[in-house]
Amino acid sequence: MDKKTLLAVLLILVVFWLSSEFLWKNKNTQQAQQQTTEENVTNQTVEPSNLDQTIQETETEIIAMDNDININNNIVLENDLIKITFSNKGAVINSIQLHDFFMKDKVSLVELLNENGSILNTKLTDTAGNISNYSNVPFQYELNEASRKITFISNTEKGTYKKTFTLSDDYQVIMETQLSGFGNVSGYELDFGGGIADTEEYLKMKNREYAVISQVDNDINKISLSKLKEDRKASGQIDWAAVRSKYFTLAIIPDELIEMNKISAYKFEDSPSMKLSVSTIGSQINHKYNLYLGPLDYGRLKGYDNGIENIVELGPKFLQGLSKLFLWFLSFLYSFIPSWGLVIIIFSIILKTLLYPLTHKSFESTTKMQKIQPLTKELQAKYKGDPQKMNAELKKLYKEHGVNPLGGCLPMLLQMPVIFALYPLLRYSISLRQASFGWLPDLSEPDPIWALPLLMAVFMFVQQKLMSPSKKNLEEMDDKQKAQMQTQKMMLYFMPIMMFFIFKGLSSGLVLYWTVFSIIGSIQQYFIKKKFM
Repeated sequence: MDKKTLLAVLLILVVFWLSSEFLWKNKNTQQAQQQTTEENVTNQTVEPSNLDQTIQETETEIIAMDNDININNNIVLENDLIKITFSNKGAVINSIQLHDFFMKDKVSLVELLNENGSILNTKLTDTAGNISNYSNVPFQYELNEASRKITFISNTEKGTYKKTFTLSDDYQVIMETQLSGFGNVSGYELDFGGGIADTEEYLKMKNREYAVISQVDNDINKISLSKLKEDRKASGQIDWAAVRSKYFTLAIIPDELIEMNKISAYKFEDSPSMKLSVSTIGSQINHKYNLYLGPLDYGRLKGYDNGIENIVELGPKFLQGLSKLFLWFLSFLYSFIPSWGLVIIIFSIILKTLLYPLTHKSFESTTKMQKIQPLTKELQAKYKGDPQKMNAELKKLYKEHGVNPLGGCLPMLLQMPVIFALYPLLRYSISLRQASFGWLPDLSEPDPIWALPLLMAVFMFVQQKLMSPSKKNLEEMDDKQKAQMQTQKMMLYFMPIMMFFIFKGLSSGLVLYWTVFSIIGSIQQYFIKKKFM
């Protein structure tokens, strides 16, 4: 590989690293920010009969007609996958535990809500601008454990508010909101103010990984935690909305006829949070929502068939097709090889085998280029004063010996889309979370002792060394060519060091893939060089 090729590959890898750190943001994030307004979504109501008139809203406490209701903060719905705990104070969810996933200590079950946090508190707004906050209202409740259903009822002087939660066999909860006896309700707000809890030890990239994501007017709006220094608001038809951490999400999907039309994203205690506003008119209201409270499992979310699978991080849009293909194939391998480390190694071998003809031709071309160096030198000296003639003769020489000057870099360049597609897959896949292999405690996180990046750098050096010209070829070069080889020799040492510093912060699963690829490449290069030199 010549100097220009090495520089090109290095530049590509640096761009990849910078892109993964700073640039892979959904383009609709900016669109969402452009739609923002200075007024808080919940602090403004527009009179339907006069769209130019703004009503000043006032918030009031609700007084329950039955003051003898006891507060219970430990009302539970549970299936084999999830345990959801409710409180009848506000009819909210205050705990979500997942049975199949563990916290960073690998002992405690994953808890999706922050301590003392809750979600799904409701505020009602009427056409006069009055806000009724139910956060402190005690609800009567009826629990049916057999059908995994709980019904909360609040009777106040303003009307009857009924919330029903039904837990499915999965991570899905059906929530029904029923209002009756209220006068001129203009809308209500659902609050996800409790945010989403930290479940991982490695939080260096939290500001990028945690986000509020929604689909507004068929466009994906992603606002990462780093962008929530101030509230972000957007208006339009909201198909779904979610708060996301690296591996888990709290998502809400309204029925098609529900006019959920405003979202406010904000930061609460270092967590992304959101409030959703629903516009509705009347004294009798019955709305239904799907809640997904669980892992960022692409297959499960894809089943909703409404774009909510876009919550899962799959890298830049133009490579998501390749990422999905790799996801399917890796999952297929894992179905009969229950070790993600072995799956990645086998995947590397399979991919290297598929690329072998191209790689072999590339290594062969590089070796032949070195072998015909004396002939190249003669032509350059002979036609020194006629560049056009020299280029024509060089092309003829390359054709006679079956050499492609650019062939040496092609396999490496073809690897770049593969790396770009694998990076989000191996870093954000819920399947690789806490998947250990050898000394690696988590294939989705960096190697804690940097052993794998060092091994990768060593074999990159070996491979580059094997591609260097022989001593005989060096002696036949002129001074200019020797100067070029000296620069290439510096790159021989510089490139692996740079790769080490780039890869030591990437997921160890990705580094494992690249290391295996480099080891196989070194072996191939050894035998090719032995054959042609």
